[in-house]
Amino acid sequence: MPVQIRLFAVTVILVFTALALPVKAEQGDKAGWSVAVDPRKRAFLYYVPDKDDARVVTIGCLRDVDSFTIFSTGLKTGINSDAAATLSLSSGTARYAVDGKVETDQATGTQTFDIDIDADAKGLRKIAAQLLPVLQSSGPITLSIGAVKLTLLTSGLAQPLSRFKTICQGFR
Repeated sequence: MPVQIRLFAVTVILVFTALALPVKAEQGDKAGWSVAVDPRKRAFLYYVPDKDDARVVTIGCLRDVDSFTIFSTGLKTGINSDAAATLSLSSGTARYAVDGKVETDQATGTQTFDIDIDADAKGLRKIAAQLLPVLQSSGPITLSIGAVKLTLLTSGLAQPLSRFKTICQGFR
């Protein structure tokens, strides 16, 4: 195989790996809720159970491309790879559920849930009407995917959520 083709293949692999990293654990991620924003009018609200652990839920508002996304990483859901699954966030009587797809990381055995939703300002308002009551609740939030149920504490959520809502216009 010519050197140019090998270099191209390595470059493609590195680019795709780099694109996948924001939803996984990153060195320096603190435990609890955080938000990341960028100049392209994108905001990502995420929860990490323990310092430097996987981001078990990432909620993304990508206003520059009218998209809303939810990822969950680092779990063992018991769902077959490439299978449809439902991610649910609930607190008290408030509940937000969305259908997506589960993929298995063969190296770690953990799974990633992923869903991208086309959402302009009107679509974001509809999502916010269901999701904000969960995120603004006073009690813990339950994350459910397949057989997995995790408790996400809401302490420390107010400030990152406020910043997320500033970027994500449908959540104001």
